[in-house]
Amino acid sequence: MVITETPNRLGECATSPYLLQHSDNPVEWQPWNLKSIDMARELDKPMIVSIGYSACHWCHVMRKESFEDQGIASIMNDNFVCIKVDREEHPDVDSFFMKACQALTGGGGWPLNAFVDPHNLRPFYIGTYFPKDPRFGLISWDQILLAMADIWNNDRQEISSGSMELIKHLSENINEMHNSVLKIQEVVEMATKNSIKHSFSTFDVENGGFHKAPKFPHPMELELLIRNRTDENDVMIEKSLESMANRGLFDQIGGGWHRYCVDEKWTVPHFEKMLYDNALLLKIYSQALRGKIGNLETKKRVINLTLEWIVREMLDSKGGAWSTIDADSMDSEGIESEGIFYLWTPEDVKLILDVDDSEFAFNKWGIREKGNFENSGKNVLSWVEDDSVQMGSEEIIRKKLLEGRSKRKHPMKDDKVITSWNGMLLEACSKMKNENAVFIGECVSRGLMERATKKDGSVIRSWRNEIEGGEGFLEDYAWAALGLLHWGIRMDDGEKIKRSLKIADKLIEMFLDENGGFWFTSKNHGYLPIRQRSEMDSAVPSSTSIVIRLFSTLWNIFPDNKNSDLWIRLSMESIESISSSLELSNSNYWGMLNSSEYLFKPWSIWFFHHDGEEPDFVSRLRHEASEMQLVFSSENPIGKKNRGDSKWKGWLCENLHCEEPTNRESDIMWPPIKNI
Repeated sequence: MVITETPNRLGECATSPYLLQHSDNPVEWQPWNLKSIDMARELDKPMIVSIGYSACHWCHVMRKESFEDQGIASIMNDNFVCIKVDREEHPDVDSFFMKACQALTGGGGWPLNAFVDPHNLRPFYIGTYFPKDPRFGLISWDQILLAMADIWNNDRQEISSGSMELIKHLSENINEMHNSVLKIQEVVEMATKNSIKHSFSTFDVENGGFHKAPKFPHPMELELLIRNRTDENDVMIEKSLESMANRGLFDQIGGGWHRYCVDEKWTVPHFEKMLYDNALLLKIYSQALRGKIGNLETKKRVINLTLEWIVREMLDSKGGAWSTIDADSMDSEGIESEGIFYLWTPEDVKLILDVDDSEFAFNKWGIREKGNFENSGKNVLSWVEDDSVQMGSEEIIRKKLLEGRSKRKHPMKDDKVITSWNGMLLEACSKMKNENAVFIGECVSRGLMERATKKDGSVIRSWRNEIEGGEGFLEDYAWAALGLLHWGIRMDDGEKIKRSLKIADKLIEMFLDENGGFWFTSKNHGYLPIRQRSEMDSAVPSSTSIVIRLFSTLWNIFPDNKNSDLWIRLSMESIESISSSLELSNSNYWGMLNSSEYLFKPWSIWFFHHDGEEPDFVSRLRHEASEMQLVFSSENPIGKKNRGDSKWKGWLCENLHCEEPTNRESDIMWPPIKNI
């Protein structure tokens, strides 16, 4: 049977707003699946695998410049089978080609464009954004297209040999195991010390954060510093958190953090808002608040505003939280541009507020005639501390500005629900007492229970409306289980805890590497030539690090479970399998180092059995808990812990050993935290 080219098929991809954005391109885009790959093989054409996501600014730029251009589309259609991938739906594909890009170019990012041999799925050339015309020191997209087509047609052998070397390189990196002669704990201790030294060397003393521009939040790095507090580490933590809270990275009017800032002073962000960034940063700011690091009011402010934003704009009525908000939107004249929804001029403010309130707003949020955004006269807002301002005045004015801003054309929202990101958010909310955190937690947990996970423990990747988005990856299983576990404990919901245990069992069945560690993909995933792992952090903690956190937590709560020995053994093997990498490149493994502490530092867990009315002090104790301090409060007896005739009884357990029970409130406190 002869296969002929198919018109653009992305209109079929109802679960991905990103793919739907490209459904009317003249490029004959195909979704990532076996049908598309087989078509390329039958036609003997190389594949263009173009990867991005809906909130990606440069993805939009390349779409407008190149993919909507009929001439460029003709070159692509004539010479290639063109495949569009939503990285949020296919993180396995994204991870594979991103590693290839980093190996070949030393960098990466999105959009990610790979030229791929369809017969073996090996990339022979790869890059990120390419302009329509040569600029930024980059050759144009059409030049790349013509060069790759020529190589494919006239020098196929060079492609074959080059891609083999690349795949060999990736395979060697993926399968490096068991080379360390040091004990696992010693490796972790040394890697932790070296990682903190690395943080010192890259810390921006003046502006906070790490490295120069562009400036990313680095939540996993900050978490490691919080877990290993010293006076010097506290300085890095507080300076970074204050800058990220008070400058342009944070949406001062509507709440929520943007993806990153283009400058070292945190003034101008890339304006997309990702659910995962906000989930991770909510947790970091909550940890710092509980640990009483720096200005506590600042942390309360950004936590509360972010939770309000999620409730207001990100929750699905059927359960779960949506994934992203775009950076771009339309201005009043219908012209699409980056960040326009969030920018202010003095005139914008005066249309909403009276004279006195306008002057207040100018000073409070740094609004100036000159502006601070690309010489446009528009302002990215910041937060200016002013003790002379009457308490509460700024909140009234902020709400007026928020209401005024709401009348603007909103950025597009990617309204699919991604399981792993929802698990992140649920775990973060489990440690907060804020009413909005409870509301979000109940909504997200409902989505995870009713849509994302099944009674047998299987997990899907995503859903949108009524359509499911495929089988879950390791990160989806790990985060769903961890989130449901913590929320089940928080709300005394045994069904969520049972579901978490089922997911953990299924995770082992689907993802375990018998040689140590876990695969990122299940046996049922994809058509890539390499089955990948996830041990180095990306924008989120590595999937394996979350598995270790999950198993360590389960082990400490349920030491008598039939799988308790297995949880610990698999966690240890996962760390051991990358011990040599930890020694050499520990700054890429913050997630693994953080999770390793769950194994090697002592846990403290308060178990309470009560008569159905939880004592008031339990809420206080829960809110004061650090990362490896947990409150398990239940109306039902927990194991052999039964209150007898008392209204409540508590057991403090550390490292699987429980003290004598107590029903005296004066005994209820956390023991001092012990470091490695």
